Amino acid sequence: MATKPASRARRSTRRRPSRTTALARAGAGAGATGRALAESKVALDGADLAGADLSGLALRGRALRGADLSGADLTGASLLACDLRGARLGGAKLAGARLALCDLRGAVLDGAQLHGARIAACAFTAAQLTRADLGQARLAAVSLAGAHLERASLAAAKLVLCSLAAADLTGARLDGATLLLSWLPGADFTRARLTRARFTLSALGGALFDRVSGLDDHSFALSWGGAA
Repeated sequence: MATKPASRARRSTRRRPSRTTALARAGAGAGATGRALAESKVALDGADLAGADLSGLALRGRALRGADLSGADLTGASLLACDLRGARLGGAKLAGARLALCDLRGAVLDGAQLHGARIAACAFTAAQLTRADLGQARLAAVSLAGAHLERASLAAAKLVLCSLAAADLTGARLDGATLLLSWLPGADFTRARLTRARFTLSALGGALFDRVSGLDDHSFALSWGGAA
């Protein structure tokens, strides 16, 4: 009986990569594939998209739980109702991006660039945002409860109806920032820079302001709960 060549036998046993894996492997850093990815219907949970060019794309209702988007370019992108729980976005570029109804609980955004981003009704609970740039960002109804924002920049940012309860903002820059109608119990602002920062109509509830710089007589206009 004739036998198949060994090479052919080996080829026949190889498993083809899933469409998600193929797109992810081909797409890292490739703009055209990034756009094809946004238009595809495949689930992207756990996908490797590190360094991918997703700039200007509209991602709606996509499942990206645990995906690796480290260093990805999402400049000017629009993300609506996306699941990014536990996703890795360290060093990602999200300047001018728009995020709404997204779930980023436990996501890693250390060093991410969110300058001028517009973020509404999103959850960053317990997310890692150390050294992230949120300068001039606009946040509305966003939860940053328990988030790590050590040495992050929120200079000239505006936060309305946001929760920073138990968030760690040690060494953060909030020069010119506005926090309106926000919830801050237990937040740690130790060594933060607060020149011209305004906490207006917000609940402080024992927030820690140890060794901060820049506070003045107008810093806590009509806020309540007391600061430690």
